[in-house]
Amino acid sequence: MLQAMRSGTKSPIMKFFLLFLAAGFALWGIGDGTTGLIGGSDKAISASEEAVSPREVAFEFERTRRNYMPNSSVGEALQDGLLSDVMGSLSREVLFRAENRSLGLTVTREMQRDAIISEKSFHDDTGVFSEGRFIQTLANAGISESNYLKRVDNVLMRDQLVGALSSGVRFDNTTAHAIAAFDLEKRVVRLTSFSVNPETITLPTDSEIDDFFAENKSAYDAPDLRNVTIASISADMIATGLAISEAEIKTAFESRLDEFSTPERRNIRQMVFDDIDKAKTALSRLDAGEEFNAVAADMLNWTEDDTKLGDVSKSALDPALAKIAFSSETGSPTGPVETAFGQHVIIVDKITMGGQALLPDVKEKIIATLRAEQSIDLLYDKANEFEDAIGSGATLREAAEKLGGSLVTVENVSRNGRDIDGAVITGDGANLIQDTAVLDLIWSSDVNETSVIQEGGDDMFFAVEVNSESPQQERSLDDVKARVIADMKRIEAIKKAKASAEAAAKLNNDNGTISEPFRRNGLGFDHEAAGIIANQAFDQASGSSGVVETGNEVIAVKTVKIVPAGDKEVKETTKIVVEVLNNALREDMLNMVLLALSESHDLQLNPAGVRQILVGTQ
Repeated sequence: MLQAMRSGTKSPIMKFFLLFLAAGFALWGIGDGTTGLIGGSDKAISASEEAVSPREVAFEFERTRRNYMPNSSVGEALQDGLLSDVMGSLSREVLFRAENRSLGLTVTREMQRDAIISEKSFHDDTGVFSEGRFIQTLANAGISESNYLKRVDNVLMRDQLVGALSSGVRFDNTTAHAIAAFDLEKRVVRLTSFSVNPETITLPTDSEIDDFFAENKSAYDAPDLRNVTIASISADMIATGLAISEAEIKTAFESRLDEFSTPERRNIRQMVFDDIDKAKTALSRLDAGEEFNAVAADMLNWTEDDTKLGDVSKSALDPALAKIAFSSETGSPTGPVETAFGQHVIIVDKITMGGQALLPDVKEKIIATLRAEQSIDLLYDKANEFEDAIGSGATLREAAEKLGGSLVTVENVSRNGRDIDGAVITGDGANLIQDTAVLDLIWSSDVNETSVIQEGGDDMFFAVEVNSESPQQERSLDDVKARVIADMKRIEAIKKAKASAEAAAKLNNDNGTISEPFRRNGLGFDHEAAGIIANQAFDQASGSSGVVETGNEVIAVKTVKIVPAGDKEVKETTKIVVEVLNNALREDMLNMVLLALSESHDLQLNPAGVRQILVGTQ
């Protein structure tokens, strides 16, 4: 529990910035555009006079998908609910802006600056704010400085609204201390393991097999099964046969130069002052010939490392700072220029000119990209043709052959996608059976009727025809005898290993392997069954023994030592527990405020417009 708390503990600004996906503001049940709360077509989210356009939401969706779900397509991210998460997060911003507008609340540059400088994620190893680290963090997250400052404004305005309400909500420190001490306690165990080896068990007699089968006959019943034919067409099938012309490759290369270009970069040093007069004094001293680092040390008490802004691109800087930084010559101090951090005086030490790749270097990448894009476009046309062919009376085989799709027949498919013996289906069509949409359609369709066309995962459309169905039925011993024998031998092997482990536990001796100290959740214990061993170890007194089964072995577990947490660790963790629980209380209060604001400002959501843009980008 506390490990999760540690990893999730961040200030409100960074939490808001880096963990959009956790917001998921499901308060309104954001879904498709037919479920109520529908806004105008030019507004994806609106509240009073504040609004966010569908294109802005789509941009945020794509930025978030690339950062957090890089291996997912737009369609997959939509299916996983990313749009709801993004719209939920943006809805919060819109509501707070609407309420701040009505109350006349504002955020000053000083407030922005204090919030950013106090953010520990932007501090260097010495605990001092580092603008270079700030810029690098934003670049890694794919967000510009101006957009980040907007998010800072939203958080600051939110705190103005709900800060007074939440300031009195505090979690009890004594209880938090008890939670920390309980969770941080460790155990050391001695393990004596006995393997489960069915191969060492003698073959049961025929009478034993008959008796076992009679007692467990229902466990070997055949489940409801269907034999099905599946026709499918996917973007991958289409892409394989697409020929990309040299003209298309050249046009794509020329129109996407930015994707293959390396932006100009500049290595910059800077000084940042609270007021413009000090900045002008520093610039005068530099113009008079004084060395940059010497002036910074004298006027700001900065080290050489403090002055280094680093090697940056133009897009990574505040627009005002970027303008002078990328118009200056090397070695010429310039400024002052104002940003949220103060008044900057800079000097460019090195310019690395940008450039672009040659066509031969990126040709294969362009071909793959064009095939993927064109196959998606063609897929929807093929899906319409597929639907028309089925509608006109074509069989699945005829439709698949016409479209260049795939046709497979899979026999004995159970409701959970397994075969008659409960094993995972293999062979042709196995990957289709694992698609939930395909399996659902197999079991919702009528026998001997061709289904409607549906969309599956991985950019695929499909239809099914259930050829036959067999209901759940008993199976004879001859049908399942091999399974019965395997089960009997495994059960006996487990009993044998368990008897040995219980005998070892009863002796409670010191034979076995000593573990390293580990936590209540098994953390720190290098064992595949760390969780269940930890449960046993923490459920028994020191010096006591018990037995756990893992499936492959049975283990006698003796708790040999209880290791209490150190006072310093408990004290530090208590602070984390208090912070996390207080944040949870404030979050509950925040959601109640947001619910009220959604009504008072008439929150309207229109995800349909965003979906239309996103589907078009595929």
